[in-house]
Amino acid sequence: MIDRKLLDALHTYLTDVVAEEKHFSIEEIRGLFYAQMITPGKINALPWVSALFYGAQPNLTQQQITTLNTHITAVQTAYHDLLVANQLAFPFDFEQLDEDLAELAYSWCLGFYTGLAINDIFWFGKKGEQLKGHEKEREAVRNSAHLFYGLATKDFSGFDKQKIKEVKAILMEQGQEPSNDLIAIALFPNVPIAVKSLQTYGILTMHAAQVTKPVTTEKKLGRNEPCFCGSGKKYKKCCG
Repeated sequence: MIDRKLLDALHTYLTDVVAEEKHFSIEEIRGLFYAQMITPGKINALPWVSALFYGAQPNLTQQQITTLNTHITAVQTAYHDLLVANQLAFPFDFEQLDEDLAELAYSWCLGFYTGLAINDIFWFGKKGEQLKGHEKEREAVRNSAHLFYGLATKDFSGFDKQKIKEVKAILMEQGQEPSNDLIAIALFPNVPIAVKSLQTYGILTMHAAQVTKPVTTEKKLGRNEPCFCGSGKKYKKCCG
């Protein structure tokens, strides 16, 4: 579990910089950094910082930037430590979900979706991408990512069409119009398993990318040493 003081410190500083409605809530921050930890290729820090301000990073002084980076680094380090210790886990118990907890979890999902969208090609695929029949794992990952896209935008056109059809049928049987809001509510319980699916895929991808390259050491030949070509001359008077 992340030290709440680190999150509170970052959130408080964001409020010192801009009005509260212009930056992420604590739960959105938690979701964003969770997504960052499971996303490969997160070298460019700018999109992640801008995301904290809903993509519209304000003009900051150098001192403000330095202080903000200090808070961000502290939170990132805490999340990274959890990841390395294999303790990074979805922070809500959906078996105990009440209205207040559901609202917090939904905010977390919005931050999490923002993190996925920063590396959208990895998580959602290229526009018009057609997966082949044997790519079941990637298809499941795309579907999980589109769950969060749907929760954030209420657009479920990219989600499992069969599942959406089933949800709509159930809602209509209950005498309810299958609006996108009701579909989102019906699909919300799938969030924990979707997070697990994305996390597993992201971490496995990161591990696969960490291919150990053979380390070679090359001794620098001194100019007064015998040349490597075997001529018997000094290096400086031969190949050097």
